[in-house]
Amino acid sequence: MSGKRIVLTSDATMMSNYNGGVMLGFAAILPASMISERIFRWLFCPPVEAGPDGSALLAPCGMRKVEAALLDAGFSRDEVMVAHPDRLDKAIGPDTEIVGIGHDDPMGKIAIREIEEMINRGAPYNRTKFLELLGHPLIKEHRPKVVIGGNGSWELKGEDDRVDHIYLGEGERTFPSICRKIIAGEEVPKEVEGEAVPGGEIPINRGATVGGIVEIGRGCWRGCSFCSPTMRRPRHRPVSKILEDALVNLEAGQGDLILHSEDAFMYGSVGTDPDGDRLLDLFRQVKGIGPRTVDVSHVSLASVYHSQDLLAEISEIVGVGTDQRYMSAWIGIETASPDLLAKHMKKKTHPAPLEAWPEMVRECYALFDDQSWLPVASLVLGLPGETASDVVLTTELVESLKGSVGLILPLFFTPIGETRLGKARGFGRDRAIPEHWELVGTCLEYNLRHLKTLHSYYSERMTAGLGQHLALRGINLFADITLKKYLARMKRGEPPN
Repeated sequence: MSGKRIVLTSDATMMSNYNGGVMLGFAAILPASMISERIFRWLFCPPVEAGPDGSALLAPCGMRKVEAALLDAGFSRDEVMVAHPDRLDKAIGPDTEIVGIGHDDPMGKIAIREIEEMINRGAPYNRTKFLELLGHPLIKEHRPKVVIGGNGSWELKGEDDRVDHIYLGEGERTFPSICRKIIAGEEVPKEVEGEAVPGGEIPINRGATVGGIVEIGRGCWRGCSFCSPTMRRPRHRPVSKILEDALVNLEAGQGDLILHSEDAFMYGSVGTDPDGDRLLDLFRQVKGIGPRTVDVSHVSLASVYHSQDLLAEISEIVGVGTDQRYMSAWIGIETASPDLLAKHMKKKTHPAPLEAWPEMVRECYALFDDQSWLPVASLVLGLPGETASDVVLTTELVESLKGSVGLILPLFFTPIGETRLGKARGFGRDRAIPEHWELVGTCLEYNLRHLKTLHSYYSERMTAGLGQHLALRGINLFADITLKKYLARMKRGEPPN
């Protein structure tokens, strides 16, 4: 086959619907030596379906936006394909000039590094599969220009000579023109910075997305120093375009939708306070087109705390307790230390004082419990300037939340190029003090406590068969037994091995 001129794809850990349970995608951080690829694909990352032409019937939302931008810019459907990673023989050929690979963490510099350093069992599936894709025989044979984009593209800086261009930032305005330059043989720099896109110009997807993700806005005004979305000004999409994206998913059989932005509560706001009328209208209209369930990707705890009635109203509109058992959202606790908040997250609690943060977190968790919301929270260990007393405060906060269902993920601080701390030293096992290990152990204890409940809730959305559900229950039991020995060590302030 001659191949498509522009091929967009990613590796198998990104091109999966994770049996309908998006959190199962975290299994991609496991070392490939720990679980066979056959079981990994069957249980955690089954491949998305492929069309007869080799196209991927589901793809990450960001890749769908780039696909739509290329088509809107005048490239034809005959020139552009979002390709299934297992069917690249249908996509890449002698006429292929560009292979664009999108990824969130291709080299394992964010979530993967903790697991790799802690258990010392080799490279994770995430990195392994990405590097396999870079070395695909058809890419070697036909030598198209390889462009890496997505949230994790910064990780490839200086990493691999198999990459021709590293695309940073948003793709819709700039990437089509970069493609034209590459095709015309014009000089294009190794690193390309994409221009920010106004909310109204974010295009409508041409295909369904992994997880039923529907983008409602971009950017954040809170300005946390270590977070890349805070480097982008807030923008929101018109409801009409959001609904069109949602319908693309529903028509493809994706009944579960996730409304995505950095803070769903800020949809439609022109300031620092939620616009309740616009926010609730968005949920009413999305609910009105008939999805099976509706979730949000991220919310700010401060937005929830200062507008608590909105959480209950959203739950009622969506039908939590009737049409669906729960709603979920990623939240950022990060730390319980007012000193670290003052150094890195000055607007984290706005308009409340920074000292109120631990109580704000606890009150929000009580509200989540009341409304059957499942929070997936991140903590950041090793922020510049962190002291042992800062870590102890965070451990005490996690201890106080143990009665509330959720997940809490402690992440090592990693400097990302596009943040205000891009040149800071990263944090790793070698710099961890006993207080860090006690915090990690407390988070592990919290997660194990709620694992069965989380699986029970998540089964509502999962497309897995009986065998896979039984396997997951077995893994839950195995994790509960085996991780307790690590838990005991870490609770004593010792590393896991």
